[in-house]
Amino acid sequence: MPALSLQSSTRLKRLLQGCAVWLSLSVPPVFGQDAIISSYIPDEDCEVVTQTDALLEYRCPGVFDVDVWFSIGDARWTVSFHKDRPSGLVLNQGFNRAHHPDLEVEWRFDGNQPMAALQLWRFYDEDGELDEGAWVITRIAGDEVCHMGFVDVVANEEALAMARRFADANAKSYSCADDPQWIGNPSGIPGHTHRSMR
Repeated sequence: MPALSLQSSTRLKRLLQGCAVWLSLSVPPVFGQDAIISSYIPDEDCEVVTQTDALLEYRCPGVFDVDVWFSIGDARWTVSFHKDRPSGLVLNQGFNRAHHPDLEVEWRFDGNQPMAALQLWRFYDEDGELDEGAWVITRIAGDEVCHMGFVDVVANEEALAMARRFADANAKSYSCADDPQWIGNPSGIPGHTHRSMR
């Protein structure tokens, strides 16, 4: 199973290359099924805030004073959303399988404030290849940042639409004290689990 070598920035750059860059930061929020989408090449678009043998952390420009924080270690990532630091239960949430999220964030809004983010996370199979993944829905509310739910792409034909509907309907009232859930048909991969360390 592939793992990020934080002692070699070359491997990390190869992993992150090829992502399209489109930052819609000057466009006002569009509601409903439309979206504002931010895409990143971290080595070009973001600031390295931490780099050790065990952790690489980027701060990337987000929208409306909410930045995106990518933290990478041992082929596992955390992605947080906050104006000035990584924050929330999301820092202690993750999947048991090694993974690589797509570096594109779709924002969902309450008025002109981000209330949720959608991001496609892909998981390594036994042959070291990335699968089709699942949409991860993250609540954004100041210091309250946590995974709300997941929609498996293979198991659900309308996966992105389902993720959007769930985020729009639940982000404002969702409690991070609740465990996130699979929405629609869950992943059919044995042993594919998510954990929240409280």
